[in-house]
Amino acid sequence: MKIAFKCLTLIVVSLSSFTALSALSFGLERKDIGYYYNVGDWKKVIEAFDSSVSENTQSDELNWVAEAYYHIGDLDSAERAAGSSLKISDNPDARIMELLIRARRGEAEKVMKELEALLQNRFEDHKIYTAMGLVTKRNDMYAAIPYFKKAVQLNQDDFQAWFSLGTIYEEDELFEDSTKAYKNAVRINPLSAQAQNNLGYSYKERHYYAYAVEHYNKAIRLMPDNAGFYYNVGNAYTHQEKIDEAFKAYKKAVELAPSFAKARYNMARTYLRKDMVREAIEEFKLYIKYGNKEIFRFIKPKDDVEEEIEQLELFLMHNPDIKPAAGTIAR
Repeated sequence: MKIAFKCLTLIVVSLSSFTALSALSFGLERKDIGYYYNVGDWKKVIEAFDSSVSENTQSDELNWVAEAYYHIGDLDSAERAAGSSLKISDNPDARIMELLIRARRGEAEKVMKELEALLQNRFEDHKIYTAMGLVTKRNDMYAAIPYFKKAVQLNQDDFQAWFSLGTIYEEDELFEDSTKAYKNAVRINPLSAQAQNNLGYSYKERHYYAYAVEHYNKAIRLMPDNAGFYYNVGNAYTHQEKIDEAFKAYKKAVELAPSFAKARYNMARTYLRKDMVREAIEEFKLYIKYGNKEIFRFIKPKDDVEEEIEQLELFLMHNPDIKPAAGTIAR
């Protein structure tokens, strides 16, 4: 399946211990932690956290930081943050986070048994079912569906369960179902940039391009430094034949991520549609420079692009004022 670029661009901030968090000074305030957590900007969650005044540290804040580290793959820091949260209070979210970290370290089977044990006393806790779904989803996304469905049955406002259902339906190309799931996720947390982006993608795959553009742009406003969001809205604009808007979006994507090969390819195609052949040739060359085997298989083979560059150069030499065929934009 061809899936749009949707991954968040994340930077790991390595810390030797959680007491070292007081050394962070990025100009973000502690009050911003909750906002960036809802947006899903994990780097800024970490930056905004300052534990220098220990008496003001809250268990929930530490758990948000733990989740941020978990999402960027720094499991050691995530574990320390969750442990610090539990020292302040018996935070059930922090306990679930500890289990998710252990599952990601390779203890999925043990973690599932512990989650099942928790259900004996908390059989209506939707968060446990969501956690079970997350653990299961890593190995079998279809087996995870009943857990997420049970979670939203117990609590219609479980953002993570709806979002996870959306990702599964999207992977299976069930875009009507993914649209419904992501709409619920956005209803619960309209600040989630990734949920807005994914809802836009589901709309685009159903050819509702105006809705796709709307939600892609919401994602961009929430996280304006994410190159993938600009790439996605560029694709939606292209489907609408809004070439100038698409051009601006692709240009911003490659400014933010110069090695973004798929955006380079679409920039080249857009240049051709704007009669800018020389610029298109340069973008095709950058596509070849930054592409890899997967990209060349997914978008267009390297040899084919090299041949097209040669043809464009010959075309430009003999017909500098004639527009060549633009070709196909990559999804």
